Amino acid sequence: MAVFIIFRDILGEKEDKSPRRPRIFRDRSEVLDTLTDGELIERYRFPRHVILYLIEEVKDLIQPKTWRSHSIPAHIQVLTCLRFLAKGDYLSEVADLHGISKASASVIIQRVVEAICQTLKNINFPTSTEERRKVKAHFYKIAGFPGVVGAIDGTQIPIQGMSSDYEPLYICRKGYHSINVQAVVNPDLRFTNAVCKFPGATHDAYILQSSSLPNVVSSLENGGWLVGDSGYPLKEWLMTALTNPRTEQEERYNRAHCKTRNVIERAFGVLKARFR
Repeated sequence: MAVFIIFRDILGEKEDKSPRRPRIFRDRSEVLDTLTDGELIERYRFPRHVILYLIEEVKDLIQPKTWRSHSIPAHIQVLTCLRFLAKGDYLSEVADLHGISKASASVIIQRVVEAICQTLKNINFPTSTEERRKVKAHFYKIAGFPGVVGAIDGTQIPIQGMSSDYEPLYICRKGYHSINVQAVVNPDLRFTNAVCKFPGATHDAYILQSSSLPNVVSSLENGGWLVGDSGYPLKEWLMTALTNPRTEQEERYNRAHCKTRNVIERAFGVLKARFR
């Protein structure tokens, strides 16, 4: 008992003497007021007016309900998320740049991404006759391929590795963990459809079959088709390249098909260059 009392007194004495750790409020510089549009694009991939638009769209979902304890405002949260998506930096680096803690940055990125997915409904397949007419005309100007309403393909998006019974499903043909994302784009490189829920080892044809896209395209008024690579099956609404062209007409078809389908490759390239 005497030993216990001695140790208790020693520990108590240390606790009394140790000063309370002071709270540190870091500098949260207002980059939207100090940086030019070019500098904002370099750092956050968007100009000022687009960043302000995103802030306005998601602020009701991410804005703190109180200013107690020096809470993080909505615009700092959006900037933190955009910086991480743009650069792929370490969380600690992103947090330091915006005057917040690493733990806060981790929570904020997930929160803002969910808010953007919930509010920003900008991926829409052309539904009206007039929209589809314009898309077909624009595609036709590329290489003379008529009736095209979209170019389709899949791309591997790397993810952090895992260790579970499902791990082999996420290892793509290139040997790393990924998500196989299927997308459709229009001639302006804008995404009109996206499926982002299948692991990297899933075949492109299976993703297409499991999506709602076949029903959407096959039931279009006045018809129309997608153009895709050899990873997809030939359908009445999906045109693929000929494997062994034998005539001049077939060669021309393949050239027109390749030039028309190239928009999806360029769209993926722009996306991955902008958001690491």
